[in-house]
Amino acid sequence: MRRALSLAAGLVIVGVIAGGCVTTKGDRATSLKTSKAPAWSLKANQDEMIVAVSPVRQSVQILGSSAAILGAGIDAIANDRHRKAIREALTGYDAGKVFEERIQKRLVEATPNLKRVAPVGSTAGKQSLDEVQKERYAKLAKGGADTLLDVKMTYGLFGYEGLLVTKLEGTLKLVPEGRELWGDTIVVSAEPILAHDKLSDPTNTLGPNLSSPRLSADDNAISKWTGDGGKTVRARFEASVDGVVSALLCDLGVAHEASGEYYLGKMAMNRKRFEDANVYFENALKLDPNYVDAENGRAVNLAHNKQVDKAIELARGITVAHPDYGPAWFNLAWWYATDKKDAAQAKECYEKARALGMPEESRIEKAAGK
Repeated sequence: MRRALSLAAGLVIVGVIAGGCVTTKGDRATSLKTSKAPAWSLKANQDEMIVAVSPVRQSVQILGSSAAILGAGIDAIANDRHRKAIREALTGYDAGKVFEERIQKRLVEATPNLKRVAPVGSTAGKQSLDEVQKERYAKLAKGGADTLLDVKMTYGLFGYEGLLVTKLEGTLKLVPEGRELWGDTIVVSAEPILAHDKLSDPTNTLGPNLSSPRLSADDNAISKWTGDGGKTVRARFEASVDGVVSALLCDLGVAHEASGEYYLGKMAMNRKRFEDANVYFENALKLDPNYVDAENGRAVNLAHNKQVDKAIELARGITVAHPDYGPAWFNLAWWYATDKKDAAQAKECYEKARALGMPEESRIEKAAGK
């Protein structure tokens, strides 16, 4: 059985993925869906759930390299304590195995002739990774494969608020040529979209945060996952896994699902591709007209694209159809407070949002005179 968490791997992985995400769309005529003999591999760059919720380094990094090193050490101590709590909550639960099984099941369902192969191996004795890949492509082609999908998975808790995130990085290539047909990095959190969220990769937690430096994680960052014996973290993790796998299949063009379209929209919005995001959210709503998270995402996306009045109109519609949907009330409070400077409306919406379990937000409270 795999252990529940890995701190050391987390620090390395977060540093690697801090550079951002790139999407390339290739020749759909020679895609995984139309491939006659596709192959795929899965590389798990961790055996345990990452815990990187102590943000000391991002605060002290602005003071210079020595402070950054000190901060990393403080982070390690704090996260080790958090890691033990999450590990206990996940006793007997193999998160990595669950992730792997769900990816494989969905890929095979979408592409029945898909064959699993080993991921790229060691470069020992070779001149470069390119040389290893070239030999690998040739061997796969000799065995009859015509395309290869390589997938790498990451999952864990990130940021001072302890955001649970799953991530898939993948490329689809022709073999033996090695020409890339598709490539993307898909990051999913099952949390609803809120108007005050920063547009960024939520796994990028170690960069300097000049606007809101913090010296500790929120009190609730870990306890919210451990208070019920791990039931919440398991359920939310599996929902996030299902979301990131659905988004992968939709991005590859082998599925057309509301969940996948929604998460692709969320990801496009985080990359500030607002027009693309709107299309994804609308696709999700066409597939599931009652998908309130997608309608909420569409509203927030419009606001980010400087269409706040339209965003407010959509959010108001959500509160009429779904009066207990907290994110819509929170988002209205944010826009009234920050964009409209309407203290009365901000206060009314914020009070309803808080009653429905939405987080505290100092900027709204200040604007509303609370």
